[in-house]
Amino acid sequence: MRFHLLDRIEEICYNKHITAVKCVSLSDDVFDEHFPGHPVYPGSLIIEGLAQLGGSFFELIMKHEGKPALRSVLSIVNRMKFRRPVFPGDRMLLRADMVSFRDDFGVVRVQSEVDGEVCAEGELTFTFMDIQDENLHGSRLELYKICMKNTRELP
Repeated sequence: MRFHLLDRIEEICYNKHITAVKCVSLSDDVFDEHFPGHPVYPGSLIIEGLAQLGGSFFELIMKHEGKPALRSVLSIVNRMKFRRPVFPGDRMLLRADMVSFRDDFGVVRVQSEVDGEVCAEGELTFTFMDIQDENLHGSRLELYKICMKNTRELP
């Protein structure tokens, strides 16, 4: 199974921040088991959504700067805290702010919120890898094309 946990990338300010939206639906498969009669969106999937956003941020910066297409691989989850549960019907706003960006790794401060209330926050570190797979590269570009259809690019 493959999870695409970003419905839309809303805004990007290269080398500063990126925001995205995830609409949580009762029809998401995770609610079959988590938890029957009291559906709660799993914290591990909140982290995964934030990781997808942070990793995409670095990949989009590299593309924007004309650098080789390296893949962001999550390597460290640091100081992650969960502040409130997320339920079906919630619209999660995810944000990643640049902390550090080097040739071989990058760090972002991440946060998710619902209705202005913080759900989770922490720091994620990514390692950059050269993965020679044209199918992966093509599917990644197609995914960005879909998710970034109406993205605001800020200077």
